[in-house]
Formats: sequence, C-alpha cells, structure tokens
Amino acid sequence: METPSKFFPRKLRDPEGLTLLGLGANAGLFGLKVGLGLALGSTALFADGIHTLSDLATDLLTLAGLRVARRPPDESHAYGHGKFETLAGAVVALALLGVGGFIVGEAVGVLRRGAGVRAGWAVAVVAALSVALKEGLYRLTMGLGRRLRSTALQANAWHHRSDAFSSVPVLIGGLFAHFGLPQVDGVAALLVALLIGGAALGLLRRTAHELAEGAFPKTERERVIAAIEGVAGVQGWHKLRTRYAGQDAFVDVHIQVDPHLSVADSHAIASQVEEAVRRALGGRASVVVHVEPAADADERA
Repeated sequence: METPSKFFPRKLRDPEGLTLLGLGANAGLFGLKVGLGLALGSTALFADGIHTLSDLATDLLTLAGLRVARRPPDESHAYGHGKFETLAGAVVALALLGVGGFIVGEAVGVLRRGAGVRAGWAVAVVAALSVALKEGLYRLTMGLGRRLRSTALQANAWHHRSDAFSSVPVLIGGLFAHFGLPQVDGVAALLVALLIGGAALGLLRRTAHELAEGAFPKTERERVIAAIEGVAGVQGWHKLRTRYAGQDAFVDVHIQVDPHLSVADSHAIASQVEEAVRRALGGRASVVVHVEPAADADERA
C-alpha cells in the first residue's frame, strides 16, 4: 500500500507531522547504531549510523522546505513559495548521491581490511529493526508525497528507503560475522550504493525539470485539455502553458469563443474553464484564462 489510509492518525497524513515522526525515529536509530557500532567494533553499523544522521539532516531540510512553501504569495513571491519545496527536494537528492558515495567507500574498506565484529547477532538485530522501521517510513512518506505531488516528500521518502537498504548489508554482515565470514557485507553494500545512486539521479532529473519551468507530464496535460474542451461555449484554444511549483500547479491558456457573446457571457465561460481545469488537477491549481473572439484566433498550439 503506497497511499496513507484514512484510518491512520491525522498526523501521519500531514506532511509536517510525518516528517517529524521520521525525525524522531532517525534520532533514536542514530544513537543506537553509533553507540553499538563503537561498542561491538562494527564499522558497518557505525557507518550506517552516520547514514541515519544524514537522514536526520534531510528531515530538517524537508520540514523547512514544506513550511516555507506553505507561505502565501507576497510582493517578493507573487506566485507563492512552492519552488522552495522543489529546491529542498533537489538538495535531499544531492545528499542521497553523497550517501551512495559514502557507502561505496565503507564497502571498499571492509573488503580490503576485513572486519572484526563482536556479537554479530546483536548487529543483525539492530539492522533488522532499522530495515523494518525505515521501510515503513518510506511507504508512508512516498504515499503522501505522491498524493500531494511533493518532490520534497518523495525525495525524503527515498532517503528513508536508502537507510533501509544500507542496513541490509549490515544485517547480512552481522549474520555472516556470527559464522565467521565478515567480508560479505562489503559486496552487498556496493549493490545498495548503486540502487541509491539511481534513485537520486531520478529525483534530480525531476526536480531540475520543475525548477526549469518544465511542462506537465503528458497525461496531466491531456486531462487539462479535456477539461478545457469539455466546457460549453469553448470553440477552440491555444497558447496552453503549464508548470508546477512544489505542490502548486499553474495553467495559462487562451480560449476562443463566439465573437457575438457579451463580455459577461464570455467571462462566465472563462470562469467555467478555470473551475474545470482546477477539478481536473485535484483542486490545487492557479488557472489564468484569456478570452479571444474565435474569428481572431491563431492556430491551435
């Protein structure tokens, strides 16, 4: 299940509440991993704790981005502050790339020098706890991020999953260390780093598209067009422009109507188009409609 259920507590369906939950979980896991990693001589568990510390930092960054993005438009940001959320997502994605590189370095180190882990079973138990908890946070955060179309939440969700992924080789390494084969977690860690790097690059591509005023995906653009053409009185349209700023959608379009209509009737059709497009996009959209007489219209674009 990717979408948070209505039966979950309200705080788990709120971006800030869910991010705060992740922040608390990361703080606890950081202390547990680093403390036991040092006590048991597990470099892998200690490194995993540092990765969790990066999760803690990105939780704070995501929280800041969400709060700034919620500010209403003002004189300096007439279109709102949604791009701050997109920017936070880009920074989190860059942090993911750094985490992937860090894991590669630790994995190579384990393969070169080996590991002298004590109480491998205890390392495995802590890693298993981390995998379960962080995968649960990934599913909750990704579900909410997709529903709200929040790149910051989706990037932070992948940071949760990257922590779960990075704990898998620690879990495997702990088990194998218990049986006298500590080098196995190095190979698994290299595979995990590749997965994290791929996810980070995908997130960076999406945030860059949004920051560069990229248009809606094809399916969403088609929904907008269907909404425009479904309004009675619209004889044509052109100059359709679309973009996202965080969770906020922006649509500009020129529509063509009967040139003999009164100003009031033309305005009524434009208002219906605005409402139809907003409904097609889930209600959260700024829609600007310019009305032209059909006889003077340019070619549809």
